[in-house]
Amino acid sequence: MPQDPSTGPLVSEDELRELTELFLRYEGSGFPQAAATREAQARFNSLIQKLYWERVHPRSGDSLTISQFLSYVRNACRKRLKTPGSEFPCP
Repeated sequence: MPQDPSTGPLVSEDELRELTELFLRYEGSGFPQAAATREAQARFNSLIQKLYWERVHPRSGDSLTISQFLSYVRNACRKRLKTPGSEFPCP
């Protein structure tokens, strides 16, 4: 995750784990219109917004947009899912 060396990571390991679980539930779902899939995506997006406005934006200002942060987190989730021995097995 992006980080300021003086303050540590912007997203904790527990938060990244939760984001990855939610990402897997909606991105890996075979039923994109299912209520559980939509709920996982809504929770993922809500957590992204919360993290961005509470931690990222105050530290980065306008140098990192919410879209860029979302893209970064989604890529981090994909990377975690593809890692051999990951706690998140691909469906």
